[in-house]
Amino acid sequence: MKLYRGGCSCRAVLFTVRRYLYVQACHCDACKKRTGSAYGLSVMVENDDVAAFSGQTRTYTRSGESGKEVHYEFCPQCGATIRWRIDIVPNRQVFAGGAFDDIREFNVVGEMYTGMALPWARLGCDLTRSGAPDDNFRASLIERANSLRD
Repeated sequence: MKLYRGGCSCRAVLFTVRRYLYVQACHCDACKKRTGSAYGLSVMVENDDVAAFSGQTRTYTRSGESGKEVHYEFCPQCGATIRWRIDIVPNRQVFAGGAFDDIREFNVVGEMYTGMALPWARLGCDLTRSGAPDDNFRASLIERANSLRD
């Protein structure tokens, strides 16, 4: 079974994921702030597919566009965002794409908040959502990611 490994910049926090559901680009302003870039890459994972997680994190919580809370975990030593949990999506967590040791192993299958995207930062994915994702969009992302797996 393929394992996906990663951690923060200083390696004080490390993780291993057995399987991911999908990878998407998020163009919301919160992701732009979180990454210091034009968008963020989000790797959605079922809680049971996190094989290992070690190291201490700190948590920052904000209210999402849905009114539900988003809880970001980051390394208190180097400040790298590792993962977050979204109250509206139970039993899943999202890992920052850049926290993986080799993000090239993943296929980005969709984009959300494209209505907020910088014109030059769109990836051109077939699956897009101008705002927040809903359950149908998430299901389409999972289906697309499954079709691209080895």
